[in-house]
Parts: sequence; C-alpha cells; structure tokens
Amino acid sequence: MDTRSEIAVSIESISNVKNQRTLVNQSINIALNRVYESHDFPYYLNEKSIETVDNYNTGTVEVTNGSKTVDGTDTVWTAAMVGRKFRVQNERAYYKIAAFVSGTEITLEENYQGEDNSGLTYEIYKDEYRLAADVDKYKLIRQLENGTPLFSAHPALFDSTYPTPENMGNPYIETMIGTKLDTYTTGTVTATVNTNTITGSATALFTSVEGLGRTSKLRIGNNVYTVKSVDSATSITTYEVIVATATDSTYEVTLNNLVVQLYDIPDAQRLLYYRFFRKPAMLANDYDIPDMPHGWIWLLMYGGLSIVLMQKGDVNKAQQEAEARFLQGLGQMKLKLGSFTPDRTYHRKSGDGMKGMNLDGLETPNFSRSVSMPR
Repeated sequence: MDTRSEIAVSIESISNVKNQRTLVNQSINIALNRVYESHDFPYYLNEKSIETVDNYNTGTVEVTNGSKTVDGTDTVWTAAMVGRKFRVQNERAYYKIAAFVSGTEITLEENYQGEDNSGLTYEIYKDEYRLAADVDKYKLIRQLENGTPLFSAHPALFDSTYPTPENMGNPYIETMIGTKLDTYTTGTVTATVNTNTITGSATALFTSVEGLGRTSKLRIGNNVYTVKSVDSATSITTYEVIVATATDSTYEVTLNNLVVQLYDIPDAQRLLYYRFFRKPAMLANDYDIPDMPHGWIWLLMYGGLSIVLMQKGDVNKAQQEAEARFLQGLGQMKLKLGSFTPDRTYHRKSGDGMKGMNLDGLETPNFSRSVSMPR
C-alpha cells in the first residue's frame, strides 16, 4: 500500500463505498494533513535562504504633494523594484512602489505627503522578504558570513521600538509580518493536456519571482494547478495533470507566502539561511506516494476511512474503529520518531543556564520560544 490509488482501493473495499473516488482521494489528503499538523515531525524539516539586495540611490528625484508619480533624473529604475520602499532625503516616511513605468518614472502605492521639490536625493530599499511558498513555520534565521543569528521580535515590539526603520547595515532583527496576497501575471503560458508542464513565454521569467515555488498556485482560466517545481525561467512542473490545453494564454500566480521584515535594512547582497517545517506534498495523482515515512502510510487508510464512513452515515464504525486506530497509530508514530520540538535554542537538560536564564529545550512539547528564570 504505497500509492494514493492503492490506499483508495483499500478504503473502498473496507467501507463498501463505490463510485466516490473523488471523495476518497480528498479524505486521504485530509488524513495526510492531519498527520502533519498533529506534531512537529523532524521528517518535514528543511532549509532555504533569503537573498537580500542592496539599496539604490543613483540620481535625483522630483516629487509632488498628493501625487503617486515620482520622476527621476539620471536614474536606472527597473521592474524588480516594484514592492520595495522609497524614501526621500532627510524624511522618515517611506512609500511602497506600486508600479514601474520606466527607468526614470515609478508609481507609489500612496500619495506623496511631503512638499513639492526636485533635485532630491533618495533611496529605494528592500527590507521585507517572502519566504518559500511551502514554509509552514520557520525557525532561526542566520547569516553565515558574519556568524550572526537574527533575534526574532514580536511585530508589536518591533513596531514600537523601530516605528520608522532607518539604519542601513547587516540585519540583526527579524519579525514575521504575516502574508500579503500578491499575484504575478507577466507574459503568457502554454500547456498541453495530460502533461505536467506549463511553459511560459520569454517574458514570464518564473525564476525571478520571489517566493514562487513548491505549493504555489497557478491559475489558467478556471483551472488551478499546484507548482511542484520551477525548472527554468520559462518552465514549471505541476503536481496535477493538465486538464485543458492552453496556448499563449493569460495566467495568474498567487503569492501568499509568509513575509519577514529585517532590521537593520540590508545594504548589500547577503544570504540569510533559515530552517523551516515544510508543507507536505499533495497527493494529486493515483501514482503519487504519500510524503511521510513509509512505515506509517497505513495511517492514511484509517484517517481517510474515518471521513468516508462519516459521510456514509456509519458514525459508530467511523469513530470507534477507523478514527480510534488512526489516533492510536498517530500516537505510536510520535513516540517512534521522537518528541522533537522546533524551539529557537536547544541545550542539554543539565540545567546549565545561558547568561542567567534557562531556555526551554527538547523537553518542551510545543513550538515555544519561552524563557524561564533559573530556580
């Protein structure tokens, strides 16, 4: 019992449910997510990096009170600057860039609130970065070049301490600021029925889209596909098989990734590494193998069976047999794979302190950053 199809056949055989394969397949995916959400299994731990960018301040700008348009002189602005922040010399207020018009014109998300002026120095910088699309929750972010682990601050603490972030340099603080629902629609795509490949036009530039990757959603017409991998600037592999041919068609990528804000504001290209718990790969096809330790795949049969029996109306059998076996097996899986916890700092359970404080470690059974004073 390795593939989704084999699990589905077992569920149908035990439940005597026929001609409901869509429901059965959905129940298997729900069971897989229940397994993942039940515990921080080391199996789903991964690592990726954030690549920071330098700030840009070449040339001068002209701004107008109440206008979103910024005109530049001797500037070479690019489309990659959309989403970054713009600030005029000696002003604390910043504005997000909404659109790129040309190398000498950009559009802000908000109207400029300062006085009309020209010949001003300025800076365009980036202090907010999308994490990978399959990040469920992340751990410590660190910079290897200078050996600096970034301190993780609560958003309220960050905003009250740095209401108008200004300093440029190597980041030493990060705060998770949630998600921002962005979309990407540049170029067109072509896809063929019964394949798993979406090909973009020369202007698609998939590899340049921050946060586009595994588990991102891409819509063509009324059909939505899940990205398995970004293979090149013009090629994406999907989990689902393409169900409708598309030729030079418009499309939309949804970017709802977690976003972190960094401080000091990065002023150079740096790699910041972070470990995270990834979302499990979805079971989109009959031949897909569950993204979990092989010896525990049988759990998905009982988890899916519980849902199917409930839909069938056989509540007692669903709860007393299928659900009970699923929960019992889940408990055994936790014990077998260990009580791992994604704490920010780990230490031996000897009671050794760190600067007068003990950081809760492996004995803590949850996602905790708590700090306790020594006894």
